[in-house]
Amino acid sequence: MDRRDLLKRTGAIGAGAALAGGGVPIVGAGVAAVVAQTEEFDVWTTYTDEIHNTIMEDVGGAFAEANGLEFSTRGWALEELSDTLPRSVDSDQGPDVSMVNNGEALQGPMFRAGQILSLAEYDAEYGWSERFAPSLLARTMYSADGTTFGEGELVGVPIESEIVGFYYNKQIFADNGLEIPTTYDEFTTLLGALRAADVEPLVVGNLDKWHAIHLFGEIHAVNTTREFLDGLIYRRGDVDFTDPSILDAATRMTEWVEAGYLLDGFEGLSADDAQALFLTGVGGILLQGSWAGGAVRDGLGENAGFFLMPPMKADVPVLHVGGVGIPYGITANAADPDLAAEFIDSLVSEEVFARIVDSGNLPLGEISPDLIEEGTVSGDLYGAWNSALEADAIGHYMDWAAPGFFDPFTAALQEILAGQITPEEFQTKLQDYYAASFS
Repeated sequence: MDRRDLLKRTGAIGAGAALAGGGVPIVGAGVAAVVAQTEEFDVWTTYTDEIHNTIMEDVGGAFAEANGLEFSTRGWALEELSDTLPRSVDSDQGPDVSMVNNGEALQGPMFRAGQILSLAEYDAEYGWSERFAPSLLARTMYSADGTTFGEGELVGVPIESEIVGFYYNKQIFADNGLEIPTTYDEFTTLLGALRAADVEPLVVGNLDKWHAIHLFGEIHAVNTTREFLDGLIYRRGDVDFTDPSILDAATRMTEWVEAGYLLDGFEGLSADDAQALFLTGVGGILLQGSWAGGAVRDGLGENAGFFLMPPMKADVPVLHVGGVGIPYGITANAADPDLAAEFIDSLVSEEVFARIVDSGNLPLGEISPDLIEEGTVSGDLYGAWNSALEADAIGHYMDWAAPGFFDPFTAALQEILAGQITPEEFQTKLQDYYAASFS
């Protein structure tokens, strides 16, 4: 009998226990904890901000108390976690539960290597596939042999949705007579107007490289199709980086740089530093994901708003960069996979959903209309998300397309942003790596 069964059978975990923090059960009053020795339960995340870390510490602390555990959590930069996690699991030094970046960025390679576990059994127990939209959960599914992405069985469970868009400073817009753009051409005209007014148009920071993936993805989003994007990421059909939409987006991105639409010195700022600069009042618009919603709300207050990339044409949908937050998986090092699955389920409770909404961020799934406050940045974000979800207009992150693609993709982005390679050379670099990943 394992420790978890012992706790349940002795009543140390009460079925009707009160909810604490993230809504996980705590030990019932007057019932002695049946734990001979405190075990450590480790969770690794990509959380480096106070909002997410507080939620994780509260949920983890309550879960640990309920189960007689010592809870520890560590937040990593995404690239660092992706480099460290597989090696740590191989050396039996990994956590019980970890965020594992979607698709071929990390999830697929780790699943095929046996470093993270299938969640099919736990999906049947907890009903995750029945609770969340299939179009979202497909982004964290693989076939049983790990060769097909986007279908099969769950190998991770996200707790947040994600969509990339544009936060804007309402006061700066008002001072310069600007309005939210409704077309792509209006958007570029607006960026030019901000530069002409001596205001930094679009605040980005690419020192840590990933922000350029979002920049390129958002420009590409106005001139692509569901068939192409799903085919590229899920490896369906005869699609690859030779598609004309890739060259078109690369060309447009270089035009943005040449026109001065990006923050001066963006190459030397991290994405977090760029966001912090925007919150001091620098720049009219910030390119960032939904995960920044709480920080922008708290930093700019009623001066903050949010909008999505507008379409090239009214009848051509934009497939916005986004999907789901980095999913939680159970590693091969988990001392008790059943307990790890129970912890993951506690992260998708109604209580945690409500805490994510309260924090101004975007939980997994549709947001109830009664939680949307019009005229606020959170209301803008939630309304935009619901509309995109209903229209099946959530795209992907392109670095999911191939194992290890983050490094060559971001290197090529740095080169084209610096004017060191042409759009054609950029496209060739991406295609060469992508094609080689099939061999």
